[in-house]
Amino acid sequence: MKKGTILGDTFEQLAELGVSSAKKTVKSVAQIVNPFSKNESHESNESNKSHSPEVNRGKDHTPLDFKKLQNKFQDKDKLKAEALKNRLFQLVKREDEKILERKDMDEEQKKRQEEYEVEEKKRKEQQQKIQSQQGVIPTGKAKRGFMSRKKSSEQQHVENKPASGKQ
Repeated sequence: MKKGTILGDTFEQLAELGVSSAKKTVKSVAQIVNPFSKNESHESNESNKSHSPEVNRGKDHTPLDFKKLQNKFQDKDKLKAEALKNRLFQLVKREDEKILERKDMDEEQKKRQEEYEVEEKKRKEQQQKIQSQQGVIPTGKAKRGFMSRKKSSEQQHVENKPASGKQ
């Protein structure tokens, strides 16, 4: 076998160590994350660690009931889901009520606008009637500007009285 440099051997050993530790890490994380599934490797690890104080608890140890735990977690999840459903329902309901209120307000605004327009028409008609009635009634002499010329009908004539002469 060919001898390599110290640096090359070190890098190869580190690469092999990294690959093996990565595989072991993935297995242990999977085992920790998913405690409900039992693997043979998990059981073999327990038999290897039987001398550790965590595993060797003796008679005081009560085994965990994973089904019961799973049911409790499912119940909690159901309660959370139900609470979220209720909250969503309330949000949708409030939005629907707001939309209905807006529609009602718009309809009332339209009615008010129509009533205002009708009142405005009536007021204008009465104003026109009053103006037309006032047009028939004489209003007096119209003012005349000092620059304007006298109209022929407005010119004053000298009065000639018959039989006002000398006798």
